[in-house]
Amino acid sequence: MEVDIVKLDPVKKLLKRYPRILVIKAALMILQSGQKVSTENIERAINDIIETGDESRD
Repeated sequence: MEVDIVKLDPVKKLLKRYPRILVIKAALMILQSGQKVSTENIERAINDIIETGDESRD
């Protein structure tokens, strides 16, 4: 029985759309806060990282 790992692993799924370091940083932030690692939570954290990153460049 072969299982498609990409369907089960939100990190691997998001690595196709975002840079690896960004996905890993977001996943670690979620784990540190005690939340469930899901696609939605990772994408929310990535958006937070991107928004704060843009402000720090000004």
